[in-house]
Amino acid sequence: MKLTSEQQAAVRCDENLMLTACPGSGKTRVIISKLVRILDTVRDTAHSVACITYTNAAVHEIEGRVRFHMQPGDDRHYDICTIHSFCLNHIFRPFCYLIAGYKKGFKVLTPESEEFEKIVTAVSAKFNKFNLTYRDFEEFTQLRIDLDGEPTGAAIERGSLTPEIAKAYWARARADGFIDFANIIYYSLLLIRKRPEILSYVAAKFSWILVDEFQDTTDLQVEILALIAGAGDARFLLVGDPLQSIYRFAGARPDLAVDFAKRIGARTDIVLSGNFRSSNPIVAQAEKMFARTPAMKALGEANKFTETPHYRDGSSSFVIIRDYFLPALAASGIPVGEAVILAPTWFTLFPLGRLLREYGVSIVGPGARPYRRNRQFAPLAEQICGYLMEPRPESIVAIERTLFNTVLDVTGRAHFDIFSYEGRAVVFRLLAQAQALNDSFMGAIEWLESSAAAFSKVLVDAGYFSTAEQGIFAMSVEEMKTDMRNNRVDLANLAIDDLGIYANPDAALKLSTLHNAKGREFTAVAMIDLNEGRIPSYYSRTTEDLEEQKRLFYVGITRAKRILFYATDNSDRRNGPSRFLLKGTGVGVC
Repeated sequence: MKLTSEQQAAVRCDENLMLTACPGSGKTRVIISKLVRILDTVRDTAHSVACITYTNAAVHEIEGRVRFHMQPGDDRHYDICTIHSFCLNHIFRPFCYLIAGYKKGFKVLTPESEEFEKIVTAVSAKFNKFNLTYRDFEEFTQLRIDLDGEPTGAAIERGSLTPEIAKAYWARARADGFIDFANIIYYSLLLIRKRPEILSYVAAKFSWILVDEFQDTTDLQVEILALIAGAGDARFLLVGDPLQSIYRFAGARPDLAVDFAKRIGARTDIVLSGNFRSSNPIVAQAEKMFARTPAMKALGEANKFTETPHYRDGSSSFVIIRDYFLPALAASGIPVGEAVILAPTWFTLFPLGRLLREYGVSIVGPGARPYRRNRQFAPLAEQICGYLMEPRPESIVAIERTLFNTVLDVTGRAHFDIFSYEGRAVVFRLLAQAQALNDSFMGAIEWLESSAAAFSKVLVDAGYFSTAEQGIFAMSVEEMKTDMRNNRVDLANLAIDDLGIYANPDAALKLSTLHNAKGREFTAVAMIDLNEGRIPSYYSRTTEDLEEQKRLFYVGITRAKRILFYATDNSDRRNGPSRFLLKGTGVGVC
């Protein structure tokens, strides 16, 4: 794996290191190279290396790239995971029997599940809150617990949720046998704080802990890592960028990373300054927002592109995308699948997604699916349709993971043997059924109805479903059909490719919030809703709030390789461009 001198210095450093990496600097390559190098030292020992990153998407990317460098049996010596998975699998799950309420087991409560919606609805009703909107549900996902065990989070700070509501929500979840991400972290911290033997057990496992996106690590997470660092001999590689710290609402602050680095005596003198993603004009825009030391340099293939970032003001985001952004993609020969539309919040993207879908543009993101994602058959059907569209080997792993989650969701039972040879055989039986049905039926609805029955029989035969659970997929398909009718989808002409695109979205235009786009890159980026009051948000009143909003805007700029559009909405005379677009306070495009 070819590395720059800066990257080599980071990989070869055998001390604790906090590595500051600019956008597009190849930090994932550094992490993988470091992981491979460490494996040479722990192979055939009792030790492991943990590689902790921020999102599941990043986990899957690193897992996929690491496989090309592994030897047989190496998978026993590393764990690539999110911080929540790390705490769940190494601390909470093995020792949850010590915590009242979890002695008989638990299920993880995810925001996509029907149980989450039911619990939030029931708890809100007790506090006389009815007719909940997407924003109401979103606020519960942002709840967290502070170091003193008290509820906190952006919704509590704004007053839209109270500590009493948060406690009632967690109590109801626990009574129903669930635990959410906030409590996984909190109880993991309590377990290693109060039980030295648990802390020793965890600390003894790892010779190295690699942490990606360290600037987004929260106070509780930092405390967990600090306790592990103090109880064992693990060394740390912390990779991050303070200028991309955008999760303050979740408890992350740039100063936490700096303080932790001091606590473990980490080196801070190695920096990745080369941007291999963006063109010179785009790097210049980013440097106007934050002048880095040393300055960020455009070094990659995108360096040959010279397109100047564009600014457009129009009556709506849809009009700007339709009349300017999509034609610009066509003129440059850029497939829509290599482009993204970014907005400060989901709420603008939902109506835009519906308009784009009606206009005939395939999209992935809010407003894309004509049915609810938490319909139990939908994720598995999407993954298998994606494989039918393009049978890639890495898709098999995604299908296995989706099958595991689907079976767990339907039955409440975790079948880890899905990841064994026998589980792989079940996956191939599902794929054979899917292909046979695809050869027989042209329409997606017929395929959904037939595959629901066929897949259920395979899972019953494999012991994953009971006969009483055999009809659940068919019920889910009926719910999906109702959703699609409500969204005015032409069911008669719905194709299997229309389902598979959500699992294999390379051909679709992406819609994403600025937060969710971090860590990703696109040939073309359109940043919409860039009005003052939207970014920076009218909720941003303190200096810290405004600085984080500036970093969020910076993240949006640095996703782009070649084309960058800025868009504002003039449908209301009070709408003005964001200060981040102006000269003196921003990139100076208006």
